[in-house]
Amino acid sequence: MKPTIILLILALFSTQVNFAQTFDAKLISKDSEINLTTTQKRGIEKNGTLYFVEKDLQTISAYKNNKLLWQTNVITICGKPKVGEPKIRYLKYKTEKLFVTIGKHDYAEVDAINGKTSFLGVD
Repeated sequence: MKPTIILLILALFSTQVNFAQTFDAKLISKDSEINLTTTQKRGIEKNGTLYFVEKDLQTISAYKNNKLLWQTNVITICGKPKVGEPKIRYLKYKTEKLFVTIGKHDYAEVDAINGKTSFLGVD
């Protein structure tokens, strides 16, 4: 009976462990902005935090010490862009805010601390 309980506890613990994410350093920029249409870069590292555009090109994740802090799907929150594909084209970090261009002319702002996302408008 005891070995069964111990195995059950170990199984539950192992499924709850948050494994550290690893990134290809070539995909991370030290600059404050990236244009995803002209570069292979997919992330910006600022103040020890990595802001990374995921493979779906709709989701931004923030990692500190390789641990996920928050994640937001900009397209789900802001809606599909009026013009262009529903994906992130441009990302800029400025004073604890991420400014995002989605589609061709839609803009969003993401709080770099907590991931709160808001639609800024269309030009």
